Amino acid sequence: MDLNNAGTESYNRGDFLRATTLLETALDIAPENPVVRRNLCNARQSLADQHAKQGDVRTAVRLAEAAIAADPDNASPLIQTGAYYLRLDDVGKAIDRLEKAIVTRPGDLDAHDLLGQAYYRDNDLSSARAQWDYVLEMDPARPSLRERYDKAFREEAVESDFNKWKSRHFRVSYPDDIPDRLRGRVVSILDKAYVDVGRALGGVFPPPPIQTILYTAAQFSEATQLGGHVGAVYDGKIRAPMTDPSGNWLPDEELRRRLAHEYVHVVVRNITGDKVPWWVNEGIAETLSHPLDQQDRERLLELFANGRDFRLSSLSSPQLAGKLSPDRLKEAYLQAHATMELLITRHGKGKVNLLLTRFSSGDTEDQALRQIYRKSVAVLEEDVRAAYR
Repeated sequence: MDLNNAGTESYNRGDFLRATTLLETALDIAPENPVVRRNLCNARQSLADQHAKQGDVRTAVRLAEAAIAADPDNASPLIQTGAYYLRLDDVGKAIDRLEKAIVTRPGDLDAHDLLGQAYYRDNDLSSARAQWDYVLEMDPARPSLRERYDKAFREEAVESDFNKWKSRHFRVSYPDDIPDRLRGRVVSILDKAYVDVGRALGGVFPPPPIQTILYTAAQFSEATQLGGHVGAVYDGKIRAPMTDPSGNWLPDEELRRRLAHEYVHVVVRNITGDKVPWWVNEGIAETLSHPLDQQDRERLLELFANGRDFRLSSLSSPQLAGKLSPDRLKEAYLQAHATMELLITRHGKGKVNLLLTRFSSGDTEDQALRQIYRKSVAVLEEDVRAAYR
């Protein structure tokens, strides 16, 4: 047991890599020893956690899967692995691991909560609410769960009678009154975006199915509780109205722009998780879904001439949309678009994936820009300002 003891000592010192190496050797010598197996499981889980905190979720999930292999009857690595698969948008694998966790440890609130999130992401709203019902019964004050539960209930009330359509990469839900022609157009737009955006952002293709919900404008407002100025949204699912507020079907080009924009967010999230500034996320989505036109450029000239431009640091928060008036939000989108279009025009699309990867690893905006583009945020702001004088 000398190797097991040495591995345990390394674990207690926080040297999880050495602990894992020592305990793997100990397991080779005593493959059926339950103490060694449990200790190796703990070491692999802790090493996985270190990688996840550094933004390397793919290595983390590999280590967490290895932890399951070391101690198959332990629910903890199953829950951990399920959470990582959710971060990677691999919902099917998340559901599998979390369902197994609940069989192994019935009643675990974290497992039920995460399984509810996985079902929700899979657009199985009734199953999601069943999991969350149990968690709320046992822990009524669980942070943010009531809001998620109410959101799912509201969406289910709107979407319960929707039809389903599945392509190779997308699962589309839509109301009866959307014509077949438009439904087919949506699938064509999304499948093309899957290829075009994936290639543009470094060969990143998120695992299917990618949930897409189509609405009328009234249904979109009821389900999302967003204002009429919001054209579509990605909240783990692509949600888009097919009509304008007057009930007219959107023109094909407007529909393409909105859906392509939201699909960019799917890919960005797959690379960075939630570690991306708003202006980068929206700027990439705008740039890859449509170019700036002459009217946009005239508005940018006016924006900078009147001193109404933003500091990029003020455009970082993911919750920015709720903090600005609709008019100022349009200006923020425009400046984000101009900023990312300038970077892509001057330096190419290839560096965008590198930039996003830096954010994923925890870099600040200034660190990431200096590393990839050799310029600070302040210099980038001045470059954009100079382009619109």
